[in-house]
Amino acid sequence: MASQWVGGDGGARNWLGSLFLLLAGLIVLLGARTRRGAAALALVALAGFAAEVIGVRTGFPFGRYAYTGALQPQLFGVPLVMSLAWMALVAYAADLAGRLRLPAWPAAFAAALWTTAADLVIDPLATVHFKYWTWAHQGVYYGIPFTNFAGWFVTALVACRILGPRPQTNFWASLVGASILLFFALVALANSLLPVALTGFALCAAGIFIAAKLRPN
Repeated sequence: MASQWVGGDGGARNWLGSLFLLLAGLIVLLGARTRRGAAALALVALAGFAAEVIGVRTGFPFGRYAYTGALQPQLFGVPLVMSLAWMALVAYAADLAGRLRLPAWPAAFAAALWTTAADLVIDPLATVHFKYWTWAHQGVYYGIPFTNFAGWFVTALVACRILGPRPQTNFWASLVGASILLFFALVALANSLLPVALTGFALCAAGIFIAAKLRPN
């Protein structure tokens, strides 16, 4: 965290970025209470990775982009830790949506929206500051095209349905998800990206409130 904040050596930042995502995904996976829950999370990770591979090769559904060599190791041009990043964020959003006691499809829709909102905080830093990937065509939101967020919503919706109509609660998913949002919000603040930072802090606070006040199904 300190290395990211003060702008330390690029190699160290990249190594820490991969380690951070690896640990986040493993904590969420270990937080699954049953083998079935762990299997569902693993399928989400595979779905997220497959979407990324399709994305870098075809431009669908996120738009044309390519990963740099910052995150390693990579397979088919996609960092392997991206599968764990998808799993952690979707599990976090699904856990919060499950606490709202919505029917299956509205809950999945809400979780997909939450995941997409989280990307509003993550992508500006991942693209501009950490340079994890680059876009072929610049968009209006910190250089990110609208298609990226549409693709995130669709991918997250599919991933949420993979978890099932009533995903198992995962305390560690909520903790890891909030930590990811807080981390990127703080880095955004350090880099004077105030709208991004405020969005991150608001999502983090709302997530903590939901997790603390609403009991899971």
